[in-house]
Amino acid sequence: MESLTALLENLWSPFLQPSDSRVYYPFLLSTLILAIGFYLFTITTTKSFRHLIRYLFPKSIWWHTSAQVDYQLFVFNTIIKVLLIVPYTLSHVQFMWIVVNWWREGVGWQEQPLVLNPWVLSIGYTLIFLLLADFSRFIVHYALHKVPILWQFHQIHHAAEVMTPITLYRIHPVEYFLIKLRNMLVFGVVAGTFYFWFQTSISVINIYQIHLGVFVFNLLGANLRHSHIPISFGRIIEHFIISPAQHQIHHSKATKHYDKNFGSIFAFWDYFFGSLWLSNKEEKIVFGIVEHQQSKLKTLWQNLYQPFVNLFKKP
Repeated sequence: MESLTALLENLWSPFLQPSDSRVYYPFLLSTLILAIGFYLFTITTTKSFRHLIRYLFPKSIWWHTSAQVDYQLFVFNTIIKVLLIVPYTLSHVQFMWIVVNWWREGVGWQEQPLVLNPWVLSIGYTLIFLLLADFSRFIVHYALHKVPILWQFHQIHHAAEVMTPITLYRIHPVEYFLIKLRNMLVFGVVAGTFYFWFQTSISVINIYQIHLGVFVFNLLGANLRHSHIPISFGRIIEHFIISPAQHQIHHSKATKHYDKNFGSIFAFWDYFFGSLWLSNKEEKIVFGIVEHQQSKLKTLWQNLYQPFVNLFKKP
């Protein structure tokens, strides 16, 4: 009974409890407002409330067989999270102390810690955490595409033929583990390093316990990245911030769009690595992967076992 309660709490907590989850309800509300604004200012056909609802929530997308797999993987990975939540939480703190000990063994314990104005320290910690976290996401994402073994698991995400905000959770459990491992490493390195040099507890600047940068990013339409609504930020801003339209290009079937726009928040990582692609409202994007792989990833169980089949089959 306790396990069932924990599962239900974890299913609803991303939507209802303050967290950096994109589907936390204030972010979904801001997404809805932006989507309505896009509809009002860009759709040239006759507008009505009924047409708006059909535009935002078309059954052909939200109840597509691909979207149903998204929902199923969200539940499946939540079950895994329930099973691993305690060791996962402890690992963050443990790795932070490992980093502290690395510093201690490398440079010796600092009798006199560095002293900075608390606000300067907090701002620095917040910015460094945001930049390192985002760059690590870029590197992991880059590797998921470029390393053949990892791509077998990541293509589950790209096999989405339609996209909704829940498509964010369409990931194989192996990739889910890699994401959690990345989170642990970033937290440990940043928190451990700051604690060693300043010997004081530091918190990021936050709103409702959510990192300020992540809060703003999620508030400004992060959910629309996995959607049919191609909001662009314009050519200048898209050199710095990945827009929803740019991430939709990342999911494109078109060969010219392969391995483009790996970034999560910041676009300049893609610029430096030569993978930046700006959005163009004239381009029509079709989501998915090559057909011979797409046809093997139609159900939940196919998405779970097919990567292993691909790894062990003969060339």
